[in-house]
Amino acid sequence: MVKQNGNRDVSRFHYIYRFGIPTEASGQSPVSVFGLARSGIAAAKRLAAAGARVTITEKKAATEFDTEVIKDLKARGVAVEFGGHSENAVQSAELIVVSPGIHLDLPILQEARDRRIPIISEIELAYRFLKKPIIAVTGTNGKTTTTTLIGEMLKAGGKKVAVAGNIGNPLVEVDDTELDYVVAEISSYQLEAVVDFKPWISVILNIQPDHLERHKTMEEYVKMKARVFANQAGDDYVVYNLDDPAVAKMVQNANAKLIGFTKSHPGIITLALEAIKIPGKHNLENALAAANVAYLCGIKSNVVAEVLRTFPGVEHRIEFTASVNGVEYYNDSKATNPDSTLVALETFRGKGIILILGGRDKGVSLDALAARVKELVRDVVLIGEAADRFEAALKAAGYNSIQRADSMQSAVKLSASLAKPGEVILLSPACASFDMFRDFEERGRVFKACVKQN
Repeated sequence: MVKQNGNRDVSRFHYIYRFGIPTEASGQSPVSVFGLARSGIAAAKRLAAAGARVTITEKKAATEFDTEVIKDLKARGVAVEFGGHSENAVQSAELIVVSPGIHLDLPILQEARDRRIPIISEIELAYRFLKKPIIAVTGTNGKTTTTTLIGEMLKAGGKKVAVAGNIGNPLVEVDDTELDYVVAEISSYQLEAVVDFKPWISVILNIQPDHLERHKTMEEYVKMKARVFANQAGDDYVVYNLDDPAVAKMVQNANAKLIGFTKSHPGIITLALEAIKIPGKHNLENALAAANVAYLCGIKSNVVAEVLRTFPGVEHRIEFTASVNGVEYYNDSKATNPDSTLVALETFRGKGIILILGGRDKGVSLDALAARVKELVRDVVLIGEAADRFEAALKAAGYNSIQRADSMQSAVKLSASLAKPGEVILLSPACASFDMFRDFEERGRVFKACVKQN
C-alpha cells in the first residue's frame, strides 16, 4: 500500500503562499532560521536552494561552531549572525523557521507573532517539500528503536525508504523523489511549531514525564505530542500503545483510523518472543508498533519476523560496549529521562549494577527512579549539573552508595574500580547531555572510548 501525499506543489515559494502571505514569486523572499544546529543548517540550505534570501540567527558565539560549516553556508548565500537574535532577524523576515532547541516563548518570537510573521518548525518546512507518505514516530521512550525497526522492515520488504528526523539526518534533507516512504522520529520540540504537518501513519509509543523544563506541565507535554495526529483524517492511521493509559486517552481525539497494540496479545508477531534479538521486555512494545506499521505498508509477516530475529538494536540504547575483566559495559546514553533509565535497570535485574547517572536536569520527579535504584543498583556514580539533586533524591530514598566524578573518563575509571566480575557497568544518565556534551550521541561515544581506554 503506497499512498501519495498529493497535497503539495512546492515550486518556487509555495511554502510561503500557503500562509496567505502576498509575496512575489521571485525567489528572493526573506526567511530567518533560528538556531545553527543540524536541523537549522539543513533548513537554511534547503531554503537557499529554493531561492530564498536566508538569515540564520544564533545566540552562541561564532567560535563555538565549525568554521567550514559557516563558510559553506555563506557560499550558498546564507547570512549568519551570532551572539543573539537581532531585531533585524524578525523585521526583515516573511517566514521564521525554528530549530527544535529554540524555545517559542522567546520575546523576539513573541514580537514576530505580534507582526503576524509565520513561525514553523523544520519538520513543517520539510513537510511542504515531501510528497511521499510519511510515517511519524513519537512517544517518550523507544522512538529511535521503533523508527529504525520500521525502516529495516520496509527495506527488507523491498521498499525504498529514508529514515530521518530526530534520529539523525534532519527531515528537511530528505529528497523523496525515488522513495516509497519516509520514516521520521519526531520529538515534542519539533511538534511545537507544526501547522499542516500530516503523516499518513503516526505512531505513539508511550507518554511519561519528560521535557518539563520546557513544557512546564504534563498537560502541555501531552498536548504537544498529540499534534502528531492533529491533521490526520479518515484515510490515515494512528498506531498506538493500548497498555499506556495516557496514550489511550490522548488518541480518543484522533480523526484517523486507530490501531492499538498490546503486550498481552502479541500474536501479530509470528516468531517466539524470546527469539527477538533486541534486549529488554520494553522492546516488545517497539516490535509490536513496528510490525503494525509494516503490515499497513504491505510487508509480509515472515519478513517482519526475520528482521526481529536479526535486528541488534540501535547505538546508545542499552548497547553492549565491551566485556573487560568479566565486567560488561553498556551504553544507554539515549536514556535522557528517568523512565528510560528505569527500563534499562529492569533489563539487568538480578545482576550487580554500577550505574553512571546525571547530566542536565529536566526538572521531572526522581522519586520512582531513586526507589528502583535502591532496589537494583549496587553503586551509583554521579556526573553533571544534576548531581546534587540526584544525590538528595537518592539519600531521601535511603540509598547512600553514591560516588562523584567530574568527567566521563573518571566516571568509567571509578566504576571499573567498584565493579566485580559478573556485574554490569551501565551508563544510563536519566538526564539531557548538554551540560558536558553536544548531544547524547557524543556522550555515548565518549563513554565507549573511555571504556576502550580503560
